Amino acid sequence: MMRGQVIRVNAGFYDIETEGKEYRTRGRGNLRNLGINPVVGDIVSFDPDGFLNEVHERRNSLVRPKVANVDQAIVITSMAEPKYSSLLLNKFLAIIEFNNIKPIIVFTKCDLTEETYLEEYKSQGYEVFEISNPNKDGIEKLKPIFKDKLSVFTGQTGAGKSTTINSLADLNIKTQKISKALGRGKHTTRVVEIIDWFGGKLIDTPGFSSLEFNLTKIQLAHSYADFRELSKQCKFRTCIHNKEKICAVKVAIEEGKVSKTRYNDYIKLLEEAVEWEK
Repeated sequence: MMRGQVIRVNAGFYDIETEGKEYRTRGRGNLRNLGINPVVGDIVSFDPDGFLNEVHERRNSLVRPKVANVDQAIVITSMAEPKYSSLLLNKFLAIIEFNNIKPIIVFTKCDLTEETYLEEYKSQGYEVFEISNPNKDGIEKLKPIFKDKLSVFTGQTGAGKSTTINSLADLNIKTQKISKALGRGKHTTRVVEIIDWFGGKLIDTPGFSSLEFNLTKIQLAHSYADFRELSKQCKFRTCIHNKEKICAVKVAIEEGKVSKTRYNDYIKLLEEAVEWEK
């Protein structure tokens, strides 16, 4: 039996890569009986004669798109056209971090506005980049982040995900060859698959502009990276940093150590969590 990673799921077939070779397989009947559906990114055991036998434990997973074992999510965020939304960005960050995936923020269309949030998010511990779209200024700085990582792009509709991916692909000879082999002049993905990407791997996925928000109040409170350490000083372990009288997060906001805008967005997301729990 061999071990590899699912790089493509299409029409009931699971394409698996191991040691630079691809194998096309079908799932054993026992997987269906156990309710196990392999997804792109899964580490699996398989027979080279064409059967996938076992899906190994996932480090993380997303529901839409169905992917697993992602190292980092590149959150593409527009500064203009569409207008910057801190609420949407913080929603993406909360869901991604709850799923144990590292978020990397990329602000696009920075040439269309004088506003910048780079230092604000850097101060909260995030890795942040800025890109000016017409001259692709800043795109080169993204290349090193992909090495030895399995990455996925996400972000609001119209923020420039395809533009960013295509601009990077123009710098990546290997990716140009892959795109040509797939019959793509541009980034027009039809199925979810893993491709080589600047010394790492990229989950190439269509329509990844929304994430399912299905967090409870406690899960949301724990998903905010800059709240996690502070919450250890809260009076109650179940503190959701809202109406509690003794709350380290609210003290940090009053002292200017936590962004008030980010906290206000958190309260709005908390309301969504309350609705989801009903």
